[in-house]
Amino acid sequence: MKTMIKFKLWHVLTLILLITGNLSLIALPALAQTASLSLSPASGTFNQGCTFSVEIKVDTGGNQTDGTDAILFYDPTRFTATDIRNGTVYQSYPQSNIFDSEGKIAIAGVASVSLPFQGVGTLATIDFKVTDTAPTGVSQIKFDFDPNDKEKTSDSNIVDRATTSDILSKVSSGSYTVGTGACSKAVKPVGGVTDTDKVAPTLPQSGAFENTLALAVVGSVLILIGILGLLLL
Repeated sequence: MKTMIKFKLWHVLTLILLITGNLSLIALPALAQTASLSLSPASGTFNQGCTFSVEIKVDTGGNQTDGTDAILFYDPTRFTATDIRNGTVYQSYPQSNIFDSEGKIAIAGVASVSLPFQGVGTLATIDFKVTDTAPTGVSQIKFDFDPNDKEKTSDSNIVDRATTSDILSKVSSGSYTVGTGACSKAVKPVGGVTDTDKVAPTLPQSGAFENTLALAVVGSVLILIGILGLLLL
């Protein structure tokens, strides 16, 4: 009888190890590609001849990153980009260019060897002016991003430090309305880092990783309870 119990317990432990091992493999990919770029504000109404500012937000999805490229397109008949103010999430910004005749902005931030960026922060802040003769209506400022081509280097991307691969999985562009009338007082956001921008590998990851990990733990516990229940029969 004791031999039978030991035999069953050995199989239970083996099964638990296999289950937890497989669940960890399931949870890890959830972290790998959750990085995103977005614009803040994502919408608003700005009148002809008036100025406004837009922040490019980067969220690494918990990954440590070596750099980020953000390529934006806008309608030059409606907007003129007047200035780019780099954030401080990366130590170097080798590219901060405005191609106004094309309606294009290219920004690249690069981390130092010893200090990768991990977290949520402002890559850069762009100042725009609505042209005096801008057609009224809605116009987009959008990221150049191809989610189906991870080898493409001419669009927006976020480079993972561990794998040197592009982990950008989502972009959220902005939609802005051109109106007429007096200009409201412009408040320029200041680019920089937030508390979560500091590299802290020991902190729990956020977003999809937390949800996947929680489901994995709950599933393992339920399976373990079921197996132990069978042993006690």
